[in-house]
Amino acid sequence: MEPLGKTDEVVSLLRHLPYIREKKDDMYNVQTAAWCYFTNWEADSRALNRDPACVESVKISTESASLYEILPPHVVSITKSPRDWTTLLIDTELGIGLWYECPGEVRDWPLREKVLDDPYDYEEDEEQAEWRGECGAWSIPDFFEVLKDQFRELKFVPKSPRAVVDVYISEGVAFPDMIEMLQGIYREHGWPDMEKYRKKDCLKAVQKALKERYPRLADSEWVEEE
Repeated sequence: MEPLGKTDEVVSLLRHLPYIREKKDDMYNVQTAAWCYFTNWEADSRALNRDPACVESVKISTESASLYEILPPHVVSITKSPRDWTTLLIDTELGIGLWYECPGEVRDWPLREKVLDDPYDYEEDEEQAEWRGECGAWSIPDFFEVLKDQFRELKFVPKSPRAVVDVYISEGVAFPDMIEMLQGIYREHGWPDMEKYRKKDCLKAVQKALKERYPRLADSEWVEEE
């Protein structure tokens, strides 16, 4: 992690983060949001140890092309995206979670209490205040609840066990009828009541509907679990 220039507190945090277990023969990682994945810092650390020269590509994929040169050492990304669509950050100094370029619907009408401090009041560096001003910010517990709320409210909608579409970007904007269709299927199968939710039947119904109505957007690699 030394090539990233992060603080000891960040390194300690990353050592304690849980990571999603992936199948070795799987072609795609499990998405956190549309075209966004939780960063596997364990794997990225090994890559950096083998080739420190790849630090820029790692930082761009995790911190975004907009932020990778200006994030302070005590701020670390927990996601990576090939398209700069969703960047989720932890500030270990302030103890908050930040969603960079957070959708207005989440930022302005959150289900959880936001951190309302104006970064221009405490950041002397205008560049630092500017990027923070483009984030939604919450306490760490509320930050993760906000992310879970996106799934509970079906703003983030899984279209397979590993792929997600959402209402804010990508297919969710281009195909609003598809999002409504998927939301309806999940609710028909008991979501979000986990005691009533029938996961296996729901995912089968999702794939069937996608293949019939939106075949290009179906997960071609999806295989029903035994």
